[in-house]
Amino acid sequence: MKFATAGYLSAVFFFLLAPPASQAVSINERAGNHFRTASNNQEFILNKSNVNNAQFGLLNTFNFDAKVETQPLVLEKGINGNDLVIVTTMKNKVIGINAKTNNKVYEKELGPPINTITRKDGKETQDMDMWGHTPDWGISATPIIDPSTNTLFVAAWVQKNKDDDRYRDYKVFILDAKTGDKKAEPVRIFGKSQEGNDCWFNDANAVDGQGKQYTYPKLRAGLALTGNKGLVLAFAANGEHPNNDKRDNPHGFVIAYDTRALLNQQGFSRDPAIFCTTAFNSWGGGIWQAGGAPVTEGDMIYVATSNGTSNNGGDDLTESMIKLRYLPSLSGKRPELQKTDWYKAFLDERTSGAVCLWQDNSSEVSCGRAVPPPRGPDGEFRLRAGTDWDFGSSGPLLIPGSDVLLQGTKDGIIYALDKTDLGHNDRFNKLMFRPPLIASYFSGDKDGETQQSWLRANELNRSIPCVVDDDWFTPCKIEGGPENGRTHHIHALALTQKDAGGGIVYVWGENASLKAYDFSTTRDRRPVFRAEGEELASARIGAPGGMPGGLLMVSGKPSKLQGTPDTAIDFDTALVWAVYAKCGDANKGFAEGELIAYDATSILPGSRKMKRLFSTGNVGGCHGGLGMMSRMIPPVVANGKVYVMIYRVEGYDKVIGSQLKVFGLK
Repeated sequence: MKFATAGYLSAVFFFLLAPPASQAVSINERAGNHFRTASNNQEFILNKSNVNNAQFGLLNTFNFDAKVETQPLVLEKGINGNDLVIVTTMKNKVIGINAKTNNKVYEKELGPPINTITRKDGKETQDMDMWGHTPDWGISATPIIDPSTNTLFVAAWVQKNKDDDRYRDYKVFILDAKTGDKKAEPVRIFGKSQEGNDCWFNDANAVDGQGKQYTYPKLRAGLALTGNKGLVLAFAANGEHPNNDKRDNPHGFVIAYDTRALLNQQGFSRDPAIFCTTAFNSWGGGIWQAGGAPVTEGDMIYVATSNGTSNNGGDDLTESMIKLRYLPSLSGKRPELQKTDWYKAFLDERTSGAVCLWQDNSSEVSCGRAVPPPRGPDGEFRLRAGTDWDFGSSGPLLIPGSDVLLQGTKDGIIYALDKTDLGHNDRFNKLMFRPPLIASYFSGDKDGETQQSWLRANELNRSIPCVVDDDWFTPCKIEGGPENGRTHHIHALALTQKDAGGGIVYVWGENASLKAYDFSTTRDRRPVFRAEGEELASARIGAPGGMPGGLLMVSGKPSKLQGTPDTAIDFDTALVWAVYAKCGDANKGFAEGELIAYDATSILPGSRKMKRLFSTGNVGGCHGGLGMMSRMIPPVVANGKVYVMIYRVEGYDKVIGSQLKVFGLK
């Protein structure tokens, strides 16, 4: 197979006539390609015979003076014939590193980051991180390289006015990927949504005489490119609750720019297309996707939203998959985002919460995290809508060459949607297979698998937290719930594609083991449990357990089969890589991380276990061998190297920076 070299079509290059020694790949975006398969089928160096603890190990490290929350990018032969690794930090720095020499090639500062620390009554808090681990907030979303123009697009959060952290602007910077130099002036992301619901993005000074900036947007999902020159950014907001002044309500947004306009080509508008996921009087619908980027295909964009109000059919698209069409700028007019389809998963708990906007709602699930309800007359806890469900707890994955769009959620389920007909409010009938797959904590080899899947898909709150008293992190203690009362949220999926008919999908949920399923793209054919790993994420932690499970990437050579999609992988060479929390919780605190590699396709004889090839830690213990795991950054595999980002921590809970660890053949 081969990847295209220009535009959105791929993050990698494959020169068909070159000998194997010269084949190289670029990782230009989150999860390696616009399908978000988290796979690289142009890896010709690392294989099943040489990835082991004797031949493979740590080669280099590179320290950063700030927290890194973004996936590294790799530009093949970007510096003197060597690969260029690009890293962005929360202090708004863009840093290029020579992958061979480990020397810094360039360092560019895009502007002063936001200091999120506030002090009151002798106490210090951080207004963007409820756990207090991120004092500086700058570049928080993985940037993207457009190989057709060698342009690096970066979104950074900067002070609107010098030395004033109250007013904050997101700006898109347009840089030369090889040098970091500015190619055009940045644009400030600002404006009113186009679908008529009166949502303002970055509403400082949106109204004459406005004396404050309302809810801050929060960008964590990686940037994306469409096939028709669109740069896509997907936002959540800082906060998950409604406020007295409706302008203060948090909203999710999708923003898109014409890349030609950003590069100052004439005849195109630099104004953004803006789509708001909820109505002005509603709230929520943030897009965070555990850092994953939107899926794009041609002019189509797919994003998964999280909790909030969901009372107006297709207007309030919280806990939803949304399909948008990007219309580029024409004759200087502003580009546009058109809603073409959507799907809502959670429509079964027909109650309203005390903080909902419509108290009499009985038609749809209501409005995000609820306050604890009273117990019933018999003293029993009563479930109600309003829990932090997050349908968008991972990014979507589109199986190339098919109509199958996968979404992993906080309820431990993988939903398989039909990209041509997402289903709107039809929870099950439009799915590619039914019932949806209970993937992260229920292996399909158990008796009664279909019955159990229907039970759990029809009753939410089986693997996500319930609201009990004032501790919403406690999972439900009900029959059929997750093992040991621990959460099993999904934050990553990966695919080893065999052909147009399917392949192997991997999922490593919280407090669970890595699981592999044989997936078919044929309608009404359910996935089959294949095998699982031995290691348990966040081991030795009591309920509700730890976060985030395992973050994944697949590598291997291109498929030798005729007529397969360009993304198909040779099963004889496929490896699945993961970084996971060994024993701790990498969300509320810090957790020792471990890098591990499995044979992606083999199953150990006489078992349903995957074959482990390499790990940095000890078997059965809590030594992970990496250091403190970065919360949502997957490993990156390119040209014989594996790049892993960790936090540098001082004492128990003070982040002093990050470190890039580079692994390869010794």
